[in-house]
Amino acid sequence: MIGTDDIKWLRATANDLNNLIQVISESSKALRPLCEADSEALRYYSFLSNGLDRAQQVTAQMSAKLGGLPDIFAANNQAEQPADTAASSQSVEVQNSGGTRELIMIIDDERLVLDLASAVLVSAGYRVIALTDVFKSLAAYEKFKADVALVILDYTMPIMDGAEVFDELKKIDRNASIMLSSGFGEQSNVRAMLTRGLRGFLPKPYSREKLLSQVRSTLDVIKGERRVL
Repeated sequence: MIGTDDIKWLRATANDLNNLIQVISESSKALRPLCEADSEALRYYSFLSNGLDRAQQVTAQMSAKLGGLPDIFAANNQAEQPADTAASSQSVEVQNSGGTRELIMIIDDERLVLDLASAVLVSAGYRVIALTDVFKSLAAYEKFKADVALVILDYTMPIMDGAEVFDELKKIDRNASIMLSSGFGEQSNVRAMLTRGLRGFLPKPYSREKLLSQVRSTLDVIKGERRVL
């Protein structure tokens, strides 16, 4: 059982970690102007920025949890969901919520790709949830899993890659329908994931027509399978 000294150490460590993250965050801001002239450098800066954002969320959760550690040993022994995690799933926007077609979730750390894909799908009548943050995406999928017809998942992302996110989605719902979207360099990973239930592969870059065609054909196959069952 965790003792008083352990709790004090955890609190002190969490505080030190938070301070360190703040130092890294402030230092990284000075790098932004140096990265803007180089698209590849800017991409890695984005990875760093996203990682820092997630690290700050984690330390906030740790602080909240450590502040209430004695309650963990209460008679009901029920762990509370961190408040920011709950809020993240509740604040997710469903684009084109009145659309007549299925709900599609897109998970991609590249904002431009995410926005373009969302606009294409919305214009075709689909409802869309589009997210760059992996952890917020998992929380959102937990909430909307009964309605999400297909997840379009990028492979190359910071913190967790597509294969890891795929596994987490399958833990939430073993019947989750997921399509991977990435460059051709991930072919070996795609083959491995296909054996574990991946619905297909959408190579980048893709056109409007390719996106709509692949999404529609995949959804039709899924519908056909359900009718058989």
